Amino acid sequence: MKLTLVDNLVLPAQHDLHLLDTHPHLGLLSLAAVARADGHDVTIYDPKRLVRSGALAYDETLYERVADDLLAGRPDAVGLTTLGCSFTFVVGVGRALERREPDLPLLLGGPHATMLARPILDRYPTFDVVVRHEAEETLPAVLASLETRDFVRVPGVTWRTPTGVAETAGSPRIDDLDTLPWLDYELYPMRELGLSLLRVEAGRGCPFACVFCSTATFFQRRYRLKSSRRLVAEMDALRDRYAPREFKLDHDLFTVDKRKVQEFCAAVEGHGHRWRVSARADCVDEELLEHMAAAGCIGLYLGVEAGSERMQKISAKRLDLDRVAPTLNACERLGIETTASFITGYPQETTEDQDATLNMLGDCFDRPAGSCIPQLHILTPEPGTLLFDQFGPSMLFDGYATPFNSWLLRPEDRQEVLAEPAVFASYYYYPTALPRYVHVGVVESVDLLRRLGRPVLVELIRSHGGKLAELIRGLIAASPKTGPPGARELEEYVRARLGDDDPVTSLVRYALLLRNPVPARRRRRPSAPTDRAANIHARYALPAGLRMLHNVHDCAEVMEWLSDGSRPVDAAHLPRTSYVLLPGEERPAQVALGVTALLDLVGAGCSPHDVAVSVGAIGDDLTEQWLADLVDAGLLIAADVDESVDAN
Repeated sequence: MKLTLVDNLVLPAQHDLHLLDTHPHLGLLSLAAVARADGHDVTIYDPKRLVRSGALAYDETLYERVADDLLAGRPDAVGLTTLGCSFTFVVGVGRALERREPDLPLLLGGPHATMLARPILDRYPTFDVVVRHEAEETLPAVLASLETRDFVRVPGVTWRTPTGVAETAGSPRIDDLDTLPWLDYELYPMRELGLSLLRVEAGRGCPFACVFCSTATFFQRRYRLKSSRRLVAEMDALRDRYAPREFKLDHDLFTVDKRKVQEFCAAVEGHGHRWRVSARADCVDEELLEHMAAAGCIGLYLGVEAGSERMQKISAKRLDLDRVAPTLNACERLGIETTASFITGYPQETTEDQDATLNMLGDCFDRPAGSCIPQLHILTPEPGTLLFDQFGPSMLFDGYATPFNSWLLRPEDRQEVLAEPAVFASYYYYPTALPRYVHVGVVESVDLLRRLGRPVLVELIRSHGGKLAELIRGLIAASPKTGPPGARELEEYVRARLGDDDPVTSLVRYALLLRNPVPARRRRRPSAPTDRAANIHARYALPAGLRMLHNVHDCAEVMEWLSDGSRPVDAAHLPRTSYVLLPGEERPAQVALGVTALLDLVGAGCSPHDVAVSVGAIGDDLTEQWLADLVDAGLLIAADVDESVDAN
């Protein structure tokens, strides 16, 4: 049988295609290996790579194009893996396949289909079979039974019959992962991908029961690791073939069994591998971290989730928060980079709970550069969790896009999402004690503040008493409730809070000039240019895309005294300068104040396409006639002209 397995496509916004993860899907590789061992011809189709490369148009034709690609291989069956955040893609492609080849068997697997097997088959006649949980042992039997559609002897299968949906009992699980065949990464175009990091499945299962996560449900809370011998052998073979610089050992909680981790460290030490894993802060100690570092561990992902003891209990995470800082300190000392991940948006979360999380997040930012990467995510509903069982019936929809539900390609997709909340739960949110705009504003504010860069953000947090929560509360309060704060709101908030004489204000404005793709100040469009506009454009050689910053502290000097701790007594007397960022340049150039004054005046009235100037061609003369020419040409709105104007 020719079987085509289809990788996930978590639909990003069009400007975020670079976020598409092109690493091979380890679960599909494992299924392909067992199907091949049973004599089947298996290929893997990876839409995320094709979309990211531009080979597959990312528009309303996507589903039809993918169906064309799949059918060109003339498969006897197609299997699609499912996540909640990729299910619009699965449905769109499935329906396109059904229209062309109604008799082609369509199989579903993965976490989302496992949790919602019967509802999906009830509501989507497009799909024929759901293979639940870990399918390596059941997939060969399913493929062998596709022609007769008689799956009654195969555990963990849900399928469509002429009289309705049928289901066999059982939750298949692979207890000894060493019995699985080795993966053939060549089912992906590895040379073309050129990955410097390779993922290797280290184990499965989480013994904990966090109310927001379905991992334990899918893997049935049975914690397993591959043997050290098998895992190191796989790493050696992959290094010899692909020469990656490092490995990610895939397991939600690698360090639960410290004895097995010690065995792995002893086995891998001396092989020269650099590797990263995930853990809980209370499932490692300093001795274990020392052994891990000596054996090549360079990265540790820590799911903290909440900085509030109350939320730790409510969410059933039950992490000992007193272990977080010592763990980060030990990793910092040992050269292990950490990622500290937090969540906001729990239904029961209060302002005090959220502030505790934000302040712990801020403490993570205030660590030496490169030692800790803090993350803040907004909670999304997930079938197969206790939260979903409790709050799923009351979910709400507001269209807010996250990296996990960002894009609806067609109007029909939105209609689908609105019609089936349980199936498309990742597009929804639970009712919460705090207003929704607060949760969204907090997450978006952290992403916005991250753009400032760690040194500037740390100084801004310190200017708010060392409390990230105070900074974000002030920013949200000063912003309109019609949407989350943006660069303009951040600049205006900092200038109002700290004043223009504070060098931190200059640093924030400079950082926004560098990293904000949209001008921070938006001004109304000028009136249509007159016939003299062409002469003005020629006189000032105006290219498009320049951004300017006028009369700020010399940011290089400010950063210098920040780095050595020598904050001057009277920072207001630090030297001031102006910057201009020309199109295509990565760093602003300092310019003379007279030139910048003219640039600011031009920028005050120009549309974004007209803003810019050839700096060296102007000089410092700023005459009334020039201003009159600019106004007459529609390049300057006279009412906006004053010494405080700047055009970033």
